[in-house]
Amino acid sequence: MSVLLDTSLGEIVIDLHCKECPSATKNFLKLCKIKYYNNCLFFNVQKDFTVQTGDPTGTGKGGDSIFGLLYGDQARYFADEIRPSLKHNKIGTVAMSNSDKDLNASQFYITTKEDLEYLDGKHTVFGQVAEGLDVLDQINKIYTDSNGRPLMNIRIKHTYILDDPYPDPPSLLIPPSSPILVKSEFDLLRPEQGEQIDEYEGMSKEEVDEILAKKDEKAHATILEMIGDISSADEKPPENVLFVCKLHPVTEDADLNLIFSRFGKIKSCEIIRDFKTGESLCYAFIEYSTPQECELAYLKMDNVLIDDRRIHVDFSQSVAKNRQYSQSFTNFSRGGKGNHHHQDGRIEPHTQLKSSSKNNNNGYDMVFATPQRTSLNHDTHNRDRDRSDHHHHPHHRSSSDRGGNRDREDDRRGDRHHHHQRSSDRDDDRRDNRSRDADKRDRDTRDNRDNRDNRDDRDDRDRRRREGEEGADHRDKRRRTEDHHSSSRDKDRR
Repeated sequence: MSVLLDTSLGEIVIDLHCKECPSATKNFLKLCKIKYYNNCLFFNVQKDFTVQTGDPTGTGKGGDSIFGLLYGDQARYFADEIRPSLKHNKIGTVAMSNSDKDLNASQFYITTKEDLEYLDGKHTVFGQVAEGLDVLDQINKIYTDSNGRPLMNIRIKHTYILDDPYPDPPSLLIPPSSPILVKSEFDLLRPEQGEQIDEYEGMSKEEVDEILAKKDEKAHATILEMIGDISSADEKPPENVLFVCKLHPVTEDADLNLIFSRFGKIKSCEIIRDFKTGESLCYAFIEYSTPQECELAYLKMDNVLIDDRRIHVDFSQSVAKNRQYSQSFTNFSRGGKGNHHHQDGRIEPHTQLKSSSKNNNNGYDMVFATPQRTSLNHDTHNRDRDRSDHHHHPHHRSSSDRGGNRDREDDRRGDRHHHHQRSSDRDDDRRDNRSRDADKRDRDTRDNRDNRDNRDDRDDRDRRRREGEEGADHRDKRRRTEDHHSSSRDKDRR
């Protein structure tokens, strides 16, 4: 006596307790036979507690028993069949859902946790999941809203009766096919499990391309923020700045200023140069007072010939001039060195734009200088100035200066003594190392000599052994020859 439920996530096989609960199991089997449960939603999923289904309306307030469908509303509900031997002590326990005592219809639930003793004695346990506990676990882990309703519709697609011991009532009508799925207004708001969602449905190709381009732009900006190139992914380049490239190396700032000034008031015109050689890098930034003037210059000046070069004009994508960015910039804020916080509340960025004679701090120079190098140059300049003052005004040194000089002289003598001591220690170490190396070479030479002598002795012994064996063979052969001659002579005498 078993039933197979084909759900949106897989198959579940339920074994029924027909002897203990005849009314509940007969009701369940006959509802499955007339395809009453087909397309029913799992409308209530309480994680690690129960999953509930069996209501064709999907609201948790509907459903009729097979007796109500056959005999009318007066037989809509049937009585509880609570048995002490059937408890909620296993995962996959199947029981009837009821709102009160003896009010069982079509709704049922399946437990997703062990030992739910407080449900014993209140609900009729009529089955146990035999196969498909993994499917039940997937339903248990589905995302739900605050009311326990899954965010994606999970349904019982079909029911298959594997064994039915009860005869069909004469008035039972078995439909030839499953009922047509009619979604309620509430169900339309949620996609079906496994349904492919097209978020661009109804949009033109141009609109889709624009959305994808914005997503790519956002992703690239996020990466730049992560590596510290920009302060925020939402930071935008100024709209009143033009980027001009493919310039001739001889073109000067004044030339560009004169040419582009016909389109509006120019706030700054700057050709970017190499910070070491001062040579032009053949691109520039031009800042106008308004974005409208900048757009007009872009439309008119692209691909124009300047100093025998066809220039290219585009809107600037640089954020280097954003004052807020240059003040808050930190070198690798995730794991790198951060800003320097002073006691008076000032914040000095660890990395800042390098200033030069041609480009001020508000320019587009992308060469960075660290405060440590700046402070080092400042300290060196102060020391040189102090030496110069002492050299030109020796009579200004007071007794305290002479005392300080004596202390410094004592320190220098102590340093020379320590330096000499360290030099002596290093010489001793080098001598010890040379002695150890010489001893090792002597040992290696002796070992090689002994190995060579042993090898020569072994070769001599082998040679003597071979000579002795050859001499013995020769003597034996001569003896046999003499014996043969003597025997021949004796025969001749006889």
